[in-house]
Amino acid sequence: MSEIDIELSIKLQQQLFVDPRRIHLLRAIEKCGSISQAAKQVGISYKTAWDNLNAMDLLSPKPLLQRSSGGKEGGGTTLTAYAKRVLRLYELLEQTQLRAFAILQDENIPLTSLLSATAKFSLQSSARNQLIGTVAAVRTQGLISEVRINIDGLPQPLTAEITQASAVRLQLQAQQELLLMFKAPWVTLHKQPQGLNSFKGKISALQQQQGNHEAVIQVTPQIECCASYHNNEQYQIGEEIYLSIAPEKIILLAL
Repeated sequence: MSEIDIELSIKLQQQLFVDPRRIHLLRAIEKCGSISQAAKQVGISYKTAWDNLNAMDLLSPKPLLQRSSGGKEGGGTTLTAYAKRVLRLYELLEQTQLRAFAILQDENIPLTSLLSATAKFSLQSSARNQLIGTVAAVRTQGLISEVRINIDGLPQPLTAEITQASAVRLQLQAQQELLLMFKAPWVTLHKQPQGLNSFKGKISALQQQQGNHEAVIQVTPQIECCASYHNNEQYQIGEEIYLSIAPEKIILLAL
């Protein structure tokens, strides 16, 4: 893919607050501590720099610049803590736009799910198994909340157990989209169904190393799960197998 150049502008009160040129100016001030030197670095006149800074200050909820005069260094201009947060936010928004464009280029990623797209390009986790689902029901008893989650392709909802405090923090409600994560060692393999959180698949790959065995199971054309198993267990590629995952081993994430 060729180099992408996305220019981001932010408006406040329907007027331009920051754009790439103003961000370059703020970054230059942060670096050299002088409006005049910053103007030279970005290739604009002092008046143009001052006009842009004044326009931003008039729109900003908090001051962007802090000026000092005299002293051993002869004074200068520095960015306030708020201005530095503006710069960091702008950097995050630039990264988000680049990731969004990358999502557009990958036709395997549906554009119907913000959580799915975010998980694909933003989240990095050691948990090999990641599923997208929607809340079917939440039942709280004491300090534990039982969350039933519908997963496209699975005949029955998966059940996760989290603390009541976690359920409140996630603001769980019906039809809310969730990302489910669980590590391969937390998945167990069986010859027969085991009831809760048990579903069938077909072994598509086996990786066997000393002390480390792992099976890749194709559950549906869209769902693939990884499970660890012991040396004394024997499996074959193409074999149908049942997987199960304990409710307390499922980690839930929400936007």
